[in-house]
Amino acid sequence: MKNLVVIIGTCVVLFIAYAVVLMSLGTGEIQPEVTVIKMLPADWNPYQRLYDDLLSPTVRINTKEGIGSGVVININTPLTPLNRGDCYVLTAAHVVENNSAVSVTFYSYANNKQSILCELSASVVMTDTAKDLALLSIHHSLLITHNYSARLAPKDYTPFVFSPVVTVGCSLGLPPRPSEGIITVVTEDHWEVSSPILPGNSGGPVFDSNTHEVIGIVVWVKTYYGQLITTMAGVVPLPVIYEFLQPQITQIDTDKH
Repeated sequence: MKNLVVIIGTCVVLFIAYAVVLMSLGTGEIQPEVTVIKMLPADWNPYQRLYDDLLSPTVRINTKEGIGSGVVININTPLTPLNRGDCYVLTAAHVVENNSAVSVTFYSYANNKQSILCELSASVVMTDTAKDLALLSIHHSLLITHNYSARLAPKDYTPFVFSPVVTVGCSLGLPPRPSEGIITVVTEDHWEVSSPILPGNSGGPVFDSNTHEVIGIVVWVKTYYGQLITTMAGVVPLPVIYEFLQPQITQIDTDKH
């Protein structure tokens, strides 16, 4: 029994001595595990890029005949009356009809809240009723152009049936709202999409869901025995948009600044 006590006492002494040596060498300190939690801002929005790319460039067009939609695009040209510092809006010809000037409403999406940013007067630069396209110009709105412009898809963009799209427009005259769908029909003259379309969407953009580039402009929706078939909508396809812009536009800037 006496030997056992001696052995235990010796072990305790040795353990204490070992601990003291480790502490003196600085290697015996046990660092506590620290977990860093990054706090997100209170107004953080996981969909902010979609707001910036799809909602912000979409505008409401107001005329004495009614309300439609449009999309801001960034255009560079040395020709008048298209001035480099102006803001340009692409829409449908039947939205502006015979008006030489219309009102355009821009929206802000700061702090996850939708509100009216400003309302500006726009001149109708050119229209093509056969293509059902119109181009508007807002003088000296470089700030709007740089912060709210959308990108046109490149000329060699290839549409496929089943390609996912997002259509944005001022349905029923309300602020811009998105709807998802796919391309359902592809012909030389027009494409069709399944994203729901309502009155007020005319002239609004159709975006490729993956690239957020404009690939078409909404111009009609099918009816059946007087009923709107909202998931069968026709759009002016990208090649026709380029044909429309080509006569007066020498260069289309597809980069968002």
